[in-house]
Amino acid sequence: ATPTTPAPVTPSSVVVSPSSSVPGTQAPTTVAPTITAASLPRRVVIVGDSMANALAKNLPAGIGGTFDIANGAVEGCSVYDSGKALSSRDGYGRNFTSCAGWDTKWVKGAQKNSAQVALVVIGAWDVFDVEADGQSLPFGSAGNDQRFLAGVQHGIDVLTAAGTKVALLEIACMRPQDVKGAGVPALPERGMDDHVAHLNDLLRQAAAANPATTTFVTGPPEYCNDPAIASSLAYRWDGVHAYKPGAKLTFEAIAQQLLSIPLG
Repeated sequence: ATPTTPAPVTPSSVVVSPSSSVPGTQAPTTVAPTITAASLPRRVVIVGDSMANALAKNLPAGIGGTFDIANGAVEGCSVYDSGKALSSRDGYGRNFTSCAGWDTKWVKGAQKNSAQVALVVIGAWDVFDVEADGQSLPFGSAGNDQRFLAGVQHGIDVLTAAGTKVALLEIACMRPQDVKGAGVPALPERGMDDHVAHLNDLLRQAAAANPATTTFVTGPPEYCNDPAIASSLAYRWDGVHAYKPGAKLTFEAIAQQLLSIPLG
């Protein structure tokens, strides 16, 4: 699809030039002086739900010199293997029992390229009310929050045990649209920015609870602040999942943050 908005900057903006760390050369202003050529490409695994899968499959051109990316996403799954997410649209629900083993799949994804950093991309299945263990857990309730945080913490634990640092990607504001061929309809809860903001607060809380291993990574602000980009199907083919321009926008926002994560 052809973007209706001005084209993003060129892929080279995502690439950190190894020469930027050589003494006597002028480093780009977007590159922290602590990054060295020897650290590139940084090995990253992208784990999470279908948004993670879309990001991993639509990498911007030229990124290989900066990041070696492996795909450890598990579509349709977040950080649960039980319970059911419920939408107000036509009684639509998602049963997470089919997600058993999501944590093992994350670790296997990290092992594909001996990942140094795991980028956790979730949120599409976390904005809903939940039925779990015979209880109704409305979104934002203490039980729902505890369930989400427990799952995120388990993900952090298994990834760090596998030897990776963890980067929790800020959940972008979503603008879901009904698109032909999509397996999931436009669920209204995904378009609720207050739900997204609440989840991001919980992710920040999880990162703060694991300061030695985990970093909260800020994504592109355009998805919340620029309606032309946020609703463009060129950036996200259904308003939720990234297409190539959307993946490029994300990596332009997070590249330096990923490179700045200390590995020691």
